[in-house]
Amino acid sequence: MLEAAGHSLDAAVVLTVDNEEVVARLLKRAQTDGRSDDTEDVIRKRQEVYVEQTAPLIDVYRSRGLLVEVDGMGEVTEVTDRVMSALDGRG
Repeated sequence: MLEAAGHSLDAAVVLTVDNEEVVARLLKRAQTDGRSDDTEDVIRKRQEVYVEQTAPLIDVYRSRGLLVEVDGMGEVTEVTDRVMSALDGRG
């Protein structure tokens, strides 16, 4: 699809975060944003779907030399800085 549009993929970023931290963050989001769809059961099901359907792409991007792994733990600004630094280091 990218090639058809005349573009190419330079990198694929994956944020590594502890599963329990993801659950805690999304439960907090549910409370602060009034997200009724962010129940613990739903969140854990989303994690299962990710492992089954999305996570396998990590190895594809790694094998192509495109994967950039970034620690996703911490404050948003810290993680953003890590992502930007990791991407700057590729170019």
